[in-house]
Amino acid sequence: MSTKELQESIIQKIRTTNDDELLNYLNQLLSSEDDQKTYKLSDFEKNMLAESEADYLAGRIISNEDVNLRNEEWLKE
Repeated sequence: MSTKELQESIIQKIRTTNDDELLNYLNQLLSSEDDQKTYKLSDFEKNMLAESEADYLAGRIISNEDVNLRNEEWLKE
């Protein structure tokens, strides 16, 4: 589907919906960056990011595969 066709398809679906929640979500999603507020991290979030970065830099990491294996073992218990 081309960009133009996709745009027309989306526009048609928007025109036929009566779902205010969906329309508000789409409006917010498509708003320009100037209209969107910048998310401010809390002190807790900043601390968690700093700890995560320190762990990464120190090599204290685990692969996603290993995490999944640990979770599978834990769920079997």
